Amino acid sequence: MVDKLYLKNYLRKQEEFEMMLIRYHLLLDKDNLSSPAGKTDLPAGSAVSSRVENIVCKRIAIKEKIKELRKELIEQGKLINAIFEKLENPCEKLVMQMRYEDGFEWDAIRGKIFGSRTDYSVNIEKYNDKVFKIHGAALKHIKELQSEKK
Repeated sequence: MVDKLYLKNYLRKQEEFEMMLIRYHLLLDKDNLSSPAGKTDLPAGSAVSSRVENIVCKRIAIKEKIKELRKELIEQGKLINAIFEKLENPCEKLVMQMRYEDGFEWDAIRGKIFGSRTDYSVNIEKYNDKVFKIHGAALKHIKELQSEKK
């Protein structure tokens, strides 16, 4: 069931995926800076080759985790998208899509939706509240949509 906790966990999983990608690329860079085994004047089994082997093993494990997370995110994303598409209110749909599908932070969502209003800069808190109310209403409607299914 898609609810606030499910969506929060989905965002956390997206963040974990991004962090894994960063770590993977850092290890790629570290591996490229290290001397590969067999290309040094050091004997086999040296500290340099074991360090490179360690980096390569970590990289392989992280790559597998990235694949696993990507698969989970795709499946969860399909479910989430299908529910968002059923929202009748276009503003609710937009807020949910921007937050959970596109990964925008609340400030960016608020700015994109209400930023062109003349009183925006002096009433940011009011517009924060509006975004959160829209989000809350969307969660309520999602719950209703899912209970209709049963």
